[in-house]
Amino acid sequence: MKHCYLSVLSLMLLLAAACKKETSPADAPQPGAKEALAEEPVTPIGQAIPLPPGGRHANARAANIPVIMVHGFGGISPGDMMDQYRYWGGWDNIPKFLTESGYPAFAAKVGPLSSNWDRAVELYYYIKGGEVDYGKFHSSKAGHTQLKGRYYPGIYPEWDADHPVHLLGHSMGGLTVRKLVTLLEQGDAQERQDPGHAAIFNGDKTGWVKSVTTISTPHNGATLAYILEDGYIPFVRRLITSAAALAGIIPGVDKIYDFSLEQWGLEQEPGESWLAYAQRVEQSGIWQTDDYSGHDVTPEAALERRAAEPDSKNVYYFSISTKASLRGLITGWEYPRLDMFPLVIPIAYPVPLLMGLGNYTRNSGNVVIDAKWWPNDGAANVYGMSGPEGSILKEYDATQPLEKGVWNHIGIYSGYDHFDVIGIGYWQSVRPFYTNIAQLLATVE
Repeated sequence: MKHCYLSVLSLMLLLAAACKKETSPADAPQPGAKEALAEEPVTPIGQAIPLPPGGRHANARAANIPVIMVHGFGGISPGDMMDQYRYWGGWDNIPKFLTESGYPAFAAKVGPLSSNWDRAVELYYYIKGGEVDYGKFHSSKAGHTQLKGRYYPGIYPEWDADHPVHLLGHSMGGLTVRKLVTLLEQGDAQERQDPGHAAIFNGDKTGWVKSVTTISTPHNGATLAYILEDGYIPFVRRLITSAAALAGIIPGVDKIYDFSLEQWGLEQEPGESWLAYAQRVEQSGIWQTDDYSGHDVTPEAALERRAAEPDSKNVYYFSISTKASLRGLITGWEYPRLDMFPLVIPIAYPVPLLMGLGNYTRNSGNVVIDAKWWPNDGAANVYGMSGPEGSILKEYDATQPLEKGVWNHIGIYSGYDHFDVIGIGYWQSVRPFYTNIAQLLATVE
């Protein structure tokens, strides 16, 4: 049943049906029905982020460094939804607003269901320009084509060490930007064995990224992956099938969403209906590999990243956490707030035996899931949002000099679920939130 709810949620996001949340659905468990909950004030969405000394007057060069905004799993890319509804802002357009406010920003396009490697490679080409090349060895192991068959002109073709960027990712987008930094600075030794390897694998691009900012990112993995467990692949399949079917209800539109899976031979063919396209997706070999998003958000995958993707000593790191749960005073379980996105409440709600995000436990030997994982935003655990375990993490302090290679946790934004903070399903404007982030990044030199 939980899988069904998530499919409907994704469907609603694709249709841009998100609206102001007032109460939980009548048939959903009511938070706090069986025990009293701890009180927790809501963080103002426009709460100011203190700037470093002298930061209120950023120099022109720092202020002109573009912010590249990277969506998470299932995200809406530029051009999707007939460009009427967006990942960053919903009906609003946050990158456009920031640019017009003097902070150049771009929404990036990466595969919404693809693996972190594939997304990071695509992000490189989307920024710099060129034909997407995933690398000979990676592609052979994954079982897809090396070339995507898609050429990007580049949203910032001058990108190099003299023209760096800020990378900002929400949810899985935060994992993607971390992977890109690793590829830029270290490249990939195995791919370099191929004489014709792409430049992204050289490992000679230190200084191309000024800062990394992650929002609601499950750096340590997400227990949601366990809860979905065997239902994850059917869930993704239903997402694709549902989106395909819905495309047919809009007159004159046969494609409202780009799944960007050409490397798997899953490009919609000319004249092919979306329902036929969805059937091909369901039969694809992608579901038989670990080279897709579901694997990369597991806590086990996070352990692998810890060694393979160390923090760069050349990059400034910032993180923001979101929390939409309240602690039960008796059990210590975390219950969803009444204003959490209604369709994720059944996923987050703690139930004996079945378990939701708010009380999930597990000991697989490699990863122990205990009470510290219970606070959540309806989709991701608060634990890990401040930065990867094993990294240098500290609470952001504007009075102290920033250090490269150190994660500066701006704070927990209490009262916001996973989608509120990007402006989906949230009744207030998130412009102040992103303006504050942009102002902070404009001080980073």
